[in-house]
Amino acid sequence: MILALLLVICTAAFASASMFELEVVPVSKLIEQPSAYDSTTAYRKISVIGNLSDISKYSVTISDGDMILKTDVTRAELFQGFEMGDQVMLTGEFRHNPLGDDIMYPGYVLHYPAQDMGSVNVSDIIGNPAFYNGKYVTVTGNLTGIELSLGRYTATVAETESGESIKVFYYGSTDLKAGEDVKVYGLYNGGILHSETLGKNRSPLSLTTLIPGFSSMTALAALGVVAILLSQRKR
Repeated sequence: MILALLLVICTAAFASASMFELEVVPVSKLIEQPSAYDSTTAYRKISVIGNLSDISKYSVTISDGDMILKTDVTRAELFQGFEMGDQVMLTGEFRHNPLGDDIMYPGYVLHYPAQDMGSVNVSDIIGNPAFYNGKYVTVTGNLTGIELSLGRYTATVAETESGESIKVFYYGSTDLKAGEDVKVYGLYNGGILHSETLGKNRSPLSLTTLIPGFSSMTALAALGVVAILLSQRKR
């Protein structure tokens, strides 16, 4: 029982949002071997780390030493709140143009190393989106709407106190319905909370949270058994 609990806790602690942080390819490799990573010939997504050496509504570039990579700025909202010199991770598609510039088309832009802001109120994010952009957050609230479209769920989570809401793109499967209280962990980027972890909001101290299917009485009985086993081992 103790080992099972530890396994669940460790699994949760080391879970990562891998779709936002993929295989890291150095800028130097993209410049030296562009065709090897060209998504126009062989569709793939990668992550690139560098410092923002230019950022404006017309142009964004990242650099790694003397190497510079141009970045598409069509989705300017992905870069909201970022400043020149910030170290970032871009995750998306790299496209090689033999007759022009090679360009990175980001799906996600993260501060690097990754920053986890912990539990955050929806109203705080809405009030200062630039501060939270590109960072991981956990929000709780009421699931006011959820529908499956384009292979993902589009959901809306509203803060109970303020009523302010945030759009969530959830990449997974779920049977959650509108009206349920939920907890969402993910990457806030471009005005949307991108998540691979969405579930009912339960007390973190409850065994029913750690082990689905446990009733309150069963959980108490299990704790009693653990206490007895521990006391016997001490004798």
